[in-house]
Amino acid sequence: MLREIAMGRDLPSFADLLCRSAEQLATDVICSIMTLDGDGRLHLLAGPSLPDSYRTLLHGIPCGPRAGSCGTAAFHGREVVVTDIESDPLWEVARGLALPFGLRACWSSPIIGDNGRVLATFAFYYRTSHRGPGEMERRIVETCVDLCAIAIRHHDAQTRVQRLAFIDALTGLPNRAAFEEFAERALMSEAHPVAIHYIDVDEFKLINDTLGHRAGDLLLNEIGRRLKAVVSDDVFLARLGGDEFVLYLRGNDPATQARLARTVLEALIPPVEIMEHSFVVTASIGIALGRSQDGYLEELSRNADIALYRAKAEGRNTYRLFSDDMAGETQERQKLKADLRWAIDHDELHLVYQPIMDMQTRSLSSFEALLRWTHPERGPIGPDRFIPLAEESGLIGKIGLWVLRRAARDALAWPAEIALAVNISPLQLKQPGFVLEVTRALRDSGLPPTRLVLEMTETALFDNDALTRQALTELKALGATIALDDFGTGYSSLSLIRDRRFRQLKIDKSFVDGIRSCRDSEAIVRGTINIARQMGFRIVAEGIEYASQLAWLEANGCDEAQGYLISRPMPEKDIAGFIRAQAHLSTRLNAAGRP
Repeated sequence: MLREIAMGRDLPSFADLLCRSAEQLATDVICSIMTLDGDGRLHLLAGPSLPDSYRTLLHGIPCGPRAGSCGTAAFHGREVVVTDIESDPLWEVARGLALPFGLRACWSSPIIGDNGRVLATFAFYYRTSHRGPGEMERRIVETCVDLCAIAIRHHDAQTRVQRLAFIDALTGLPNRAAFEEFAERALMSEAHPVAIHYIDVDEFKLINDTLGHRAGDLLLNEIGRRLKAVVSDDVFLARLGGDEFVLYLRGNDPATQARLARTVLEALIPPVEIMEHSFVVTASIGIALGRSQDGYLEELSRNADIALYRAKAEGRNTYRLFSDDMAGETQERQKLKADLRWAIDHDELHLVYQPIMDMQTRSLSSFEALLRWTHPERGPIGPDRFIPLAEESGLIGKIGLWVLRRAARDALAWPAEIALAVNISPLQLKQPGFVLEVTRALRDSGLPPTRLVLEMTETALFDNDALTRQALTELKALGATIALDDFGTGYSSLSLIRDRRFRQLKIDKSFVDGIRSCRDSEAIVRGTINIARQMGFRIVAEGIEYASQLAWLEANGCDEAQGYLISRPMPEKDIAGFIRAQAHLSTRLNAAGRP
């Protein structure tokens, strides 16, 4: 019997075999095994010789102090011997079930688990009254009870393992493996219309990184609960991992699926209270529609993912249904990624430099290195298009290092008082050895670290993982200046201003554009300058195009200016001439920018 357990025989089959073996060893007995659930009800696991109608009656009977032999044994946790079912008070409620089938006596023994909890009962029924267990039968039952306990514990362990394999431990929802198994099986069944909704929580990483993984876990658990509450029982809901969930359901009517997506989005809108913080959670949903067929899951999933990407790109907190034109765009993105790899290896990338002026001295303080890509067939491709592709394809580290090395080499030819500003991706900060690469680039070029300004967005500084924190600390120790770029366009927090690892703040062009035309923009810029100056940071305003903007910024204490009013970005070969013409430039700007 132990071999049967070890060989993986399922519990019902093993219990059936055990009952039949016990009936062969004992004389004139009918054996049964019943399991006890968490609600205190018994369910027949095996009873091969019991009448079929009686077997049916045994499912879900409650245990209790007068619940027949098995119900009473389970209730008290000790054996119960009833030699006459017809007269014994323990069978007062249940005798009407047993007597019609010729069952006159019953001896039941509890099967106890390691924690002392009753797992099941093992019983011998007799067809004659005044019949109890003999010595031989006691030895048989003792052995059977032990074997049953082993088999049930083994089954429970296997069930837990299977649950871990197919259930998401955080939310209790089915996981990716469960979804794929269910969907593949469903798609192999008779032809029917199907839909898959890919759900991705917007800006989850920001919450996770800002408040920690505990807060992120609580948020995901709440999202799972809300999703479960709004989808019907015929919708398969699973968590794929991270902040991604999926719905699988029959039906491919676009209007119906759109209504479901809107229901999901609305369910997420009410604020979530976590660790004394309140969040309004939004999500993006990609929907793919089709008909069931074997092997179709991969295509459906790919289409849903493409639609999800479109929803993200078009503002988030929305849904998109997959269409064929989206597939064409995805192919176009893949082609562009391949072209970008080629561009890196074949010198299609180049740098231009935009000067930054010190408002007090009207002298050049630095040049910002800006990456450009001129495609041989498509012409110029903007960084707002190819930088996200570089991050998605894992090329950002290679590109970033190339920019740093090339720019540091170019900057060495400039006057010593002019610094070099280089943009850094948050992904670069996460790469082990990034600071070492910066150090090597400076060493190889001969550019002092004090002439290097590393510009990064708020996203990088919100990222609270160990690699990012360590990199920022080491870069500051190296002597480089860390600047917060595009301030005000992301998830600006005054907590960033307290981060002493950065020394410069760049006000985004979107706020500069509002100067002299939008009082709110002026108030935001003025407040930012005042706070930053109190903290000892230098303030750089980006995107200055008009003399009136320059004059207002100077009057309100801005330190440095950058924009087309100063100069458009220029190739490296034009920088020397630009520096020589600096005296003339300063004269022109003094006349334009000062009253």
